[in-house]
Amino acid sequence: MVSPYISQHEKEVLAVLLKEGSRVIYIEDNGFRDYYKPSAVLFDSVAAGKVLILSPWEYDPKKKHVSREDCVEMNRMAEEICGQWSD
Repeated sequence: MVSPYISQHEKEVLAVLLKEGSRVIYIEDNGFRDYYKPSAVLFDSVAAGKVLILSPWEYDPKKKHVSREDCVEMNRMAEEICGQWSD
């Protein structure tokens, strides 16, 4: 499953996927700060090779909310990644 997991329903889906040990590509909306470490559940899944977290942006400490344009772009990236897998 490839997604930015933005909406509450998408986050619920992510929780189920992580609980089941599914493979996930998570598209992050604000890059990675120095010494980034995912939350406990994501950390364990990344360490187990089940989750890959990607972000096309540099980390911005001032960014508080994801924009609609960012959401559209992340969904486009997810579609592109899925398209690469199906070829």
